Amino acid sequence: MTTINSAPAPIYTSASPVVPLPTDTGALANRINFHTGELHSKADAFVSAKFAVALRHPSIYRQGLLAMYYIFRTVEQQLDRVLHTPATADEARIGDILRAFWQPEFERAPAILKDLEVYYAAEYSTPAALQQFLDSYELPPRLAATVADIEATALHQPWTVLAHCHVLYLALFAGGRVMRSAVSRQLGLLPCAAGLSARETQRRGTNFFTFGAGAGEENKIRVAYKRDYELATRTALSEAEKADIIAAARADFGRIAAVIDEIGTLNRRELLRSPSFRLATYLAEEWRYHSKFSPELRRTLIALAALLNALLLYVAVRAFLARA
Repeated sequence: MTTINSAPAPIYTSASPVVPLPTDTGALANRINFHTGELHSKADAFVSAKFAVALRHPSIYRQGLLAMYYIFRTVEQQLDRVLHTPATADEARIGDILRAFWQPEFERAPAILKDLEVYYAAEYSTPAALQQFLDSYELPPRLAATVADIEATALHQPWTVLAHCHVLYLALFAGGRVMRSAVSRQLGLLPCAAGLSARETQRRGTNFFTFGAGAGEENKIRVAYKRDYELATRTALSEAEKADIIAAARADFGRIAAVIDEIGTLNRRELLRSPSFRLATYLAEEWRYHSKFSPELRRTLIALAALLNALLLYVAVRAFLARA
């Protein structure tokens, strides 16, 4: 594994204004960032592109939320296990590290669940019905593998939960506000609820990206999280454990990209399998958000729409003749 040049270790306290310093090559967070920099850049570009597509299609966006629910639920189940019911001395030690920076309000699975109640309200009108769906849902292969990998690694190397604490949660601290704003601007994305204002609807559908009350509070939470993470991990972990954490962080980027790519693959397969109302809806939504289509692309979409209409008409006539 590539190393970074050593430097004198800064002395931090809980009152230090910035922890860790960007130049601190001994900080675990900085080492994770160094060893995942290229993966981070690629994942950021990939996720941003997929997120832009999902924002145009509520059915795709909620599939992404659903996948994130299972990932964060799995991570938080492992965090809870290590914190409250450690089975080994190593798990108890990692639990002590977690207690130094982790707060229950950081948990994202309950927040995502609130969002899912909004996006799946038409199908599951009560929290109990939605929970039954979530408990019985068959995870797609890559998502199932991701969940299994996180669980297995945490059982074998409990310190790797600290990788998820850095990669998954700091990503939300850093980009959640921007993503929340992007979701809020897509008026057709959030299902309208009777008696609720647009602002209230936005608030109820963007819990995943929300920490604290307002931007100032979110900034304070992020600064405190990074500081306490560094103070808790700096001397309490062996060099081998830190290497495992860095490897787990690298794996996180690959897993998230694979899960998001799987959502796109499954949707393309479903859309192209047969002409359907869903395909027509998808094309209409793409048309709506691409007012500057090239003439060639517009002709292609028109041809696809004409073909779809012809096929639907054919199916309807066949069904009518079969009943006659």
